[in-house]
Amino acid sequence: MAQPEGPSIHIAEPREAGFFRHIHWSAQPDVTLFDTGSLPVVAMRHHRTRTNGTVEIIADAPEAEDWDALLVNRSGTGSFGIDFCGTHHRMALHRDLCCFLPAGADSRMMFDREAGSFALYFRPGVIASLLESEGKGADALAPIVGRHLPRVAHLLGLIESELRRPSLGSRLMIDGLLRAIAGLLVTNDARPAAQPAERIYLSPPKLKRVIDFIESNLHESIGLDDLAGAAGLSANHFLRVFKLATGETPYHFLRARRLERARQLLADNAMPLAELALECGFANQAHFTAAFSREVGISPGRYRRAVRA
Repeated sequence: MAQPEGPSIHIAEPREAGFFRHIHWSAQPDVTLFDTGSLPVVAMRHHRTRTNGTVEIIADAPEAEDWDALLVNRSGTGSFGIDFCGTHHRMALHRDLCCFLPAGADSRMMFDREAGSFALYFRPGVIASLLESEGKGADALAPIVGRHLPRVAHLLGLIESELRRPSLGSRLMIDGLLRAIAGLLVTNDARPAAQPAERIYLSPPKLKRVIDFIESNLHESIGLDDLAGAAGLSANHFLRVFKLATGETPYHFLRARRLERARQLLADNAMPLAELALECGFANQAHFTAAFSREVGISPGRYRRAVRA
């Protein structure tokens, strides 16, 4: 199979993407590699492939460098074939068709050149860790070689949207989505999760510890595990009790606090926007400007000029 020189990149390649050298395309793909920062994943959007025939992808990473892969079809029809663990599978390609390929097994996929997908690659041990933290056995994870999983597809779509347009609480939101996806990979169904009948309660002292942690760490990348740890709860339990206690999800609460901090800094001092972005928990000024503009309706620079006029 002829090897392309490399994918067409729209966004700067993240640090972990070196493992893509173990994924071989029969023709040059048109892809976007997202900057996932401190998140334990690499994310890729495949738009189409530059060929007139069927596309083949072979993954042959050595065990020490292999990551769990989760893919969802976003566009394209026709047939989809996959050789996985010595067995060939063929099916109709349709929207929200998902594949979960655990680390440690070579695979070969075949599909039409116009097919487009979104893929997440999880660092070794990440999914097992997410499951174990919630008391679920990682041994229940099994390959998915082509199933219509609309709930998984929807959560992957939310992650892609957040990576394209980072907000004031992106890491916290994506942490929760990754945890939800891990749970669905174990249950492997699309049924709503059962809600506990009893009243779930977050005590005022625990809530205060969480809020104090947020206020003291707005300049840091805050994840769901960080907030759950401050409350002394599991992440899934914390998600439920926090919303009952505050009326907001942790993501929306953190976003509001970062937005308020940004407004104060813009109004009260002449801190350069690059420094201000770091103070509000953003990796760079561009991400901060995009998120602030989307929330407020004007750029940080225009906001500062308006409030200090």
